[in-house]
Amino acid sequence: MNKNTKKSQRKLSRTITGLSLSTALLSTLIMSSTATAGAWVGKEGSGYVKLGFANFTSDTYRGNNPTFKEFDGDNTSLYAEYGLGNSFSIYGSLLHQSYTQEDTVTGISEAEGFADTEIGIRYQWQANPFVLSTSFLVKTPFLYEEDDGLGNAQEDYEAKVLIGKGLDEYGYFGIEMGYRLRTGAPSDEYRYLIEYGFNITENAYFRTKLDGILSAENSDDSGLILNTNLSNPLEYDSGKLELTTGYNFNKNSGLKGFGVELTYTQEIYGNNILEGDSIQVGITKVF
Repeated sequence: MNKNTKKSQRKLSRTITGLSLSTALLSTLIMSSTATAGAWVGKEGSGYVKLGFANFTSDTYRGNNPTFKEFDGDNTSLYAEYGLGNSFSIYGSLLHQSYTQEDTVTGISEAEGFADTEIGIRYQWQANPFVLSTSFLVKTPFLYEEDDGLGNAQEDYEAKVLIGKGLDEYGYFGIEMGYRLRTGAPSDEYRYLIEYGFNITENAYFRTKLDGILSAENSDDSGLILNTNLSNPLEYDSGKLELTTGYNFNKNSGLKGFGVELTYTQEIYGNNILEGDSIQVGITKVF
């Protein structure tokens, strides 16, 4: 058996593993009552699932890379959370992506497959006068190899504080602050998020987020890009503006608990990042 055959078999095995994880999550979580956001932790047995399909394009790089020409990527993401009871919940995400990047010097580079997997646990300390929670998350690269170009092939560990406040008929507000420890070469990160959302009608809603990353500037080499993939720098700052509108179907429609979302995301500031737009269509389920 030659080296390429063995590598193909490893990739097939990881793909099957990822698909099995996706199927297991969906079959377990798509059952049948309220979604939670940010700091809120759902009751025991309740949960939320979102399957998203997104495209991202960029022809601008915020950093020192004058030979970059164009980046185009597609991804399918699965996010799920589940209430364990006693103010605890678990959550996680699985991502499958493909990208093509063009450079005037290095030419075209591309990759496709499962990327980093995240799983975390959240605990809600109080509900009044505002919601206060903490979370701990682990990111693992076990579904791909370093030369696949789908991530930095190292583990991350993140601790976060989450605050939320319901505003009655005016919606809700949330803020998150955390620190992500990244093993290996990449820089650690300060992470922050500000979120606001409200109901437009009984079924329709809107939310907006500012999702930010500030580098701790302790990478092994801030100028190094692994696998010539500009979406995976070792050290960067980022600020993303996210706008989402969604619709939850009525109970008597036969689609109880299901909904659809449309999300537009744009990098509005940062350094060593691709600047571009992303459009995501999502299918949601609450139970």
